[in-house]
Amino acid sequence: MSDARNRLPKRVRPGDLDALRRKVWRAILAAELLLDHSEPEIKLRAINAIGQTGNVYRAIIADADLEAIVADLEARLEKMKT
Repeated sequence: MSDARNRLPKRVRPGDLDALRRKVWRAILAAELLLDHSEPEIKLRAINAIGQTGNVYRAIIADADLEAIVADLEARLEKMKT
């Protein structure tokens, strides 16, 4: 039995790398605020969250860089064809 409230609206389009990069960066900043928390468990969870989202952020940046390199190479190839 599926719950209709858990489904995304049909009008939602897939995001892009830049939108994902911004969201992950906001998550990192939010977790960073918890590093000074008085409860050690919250602090430890913030450290873990920053580590995990940092790895995701690194991968997003690498993918975006790769996309830019591929686009540049494709443009150069097109230019050589003409």
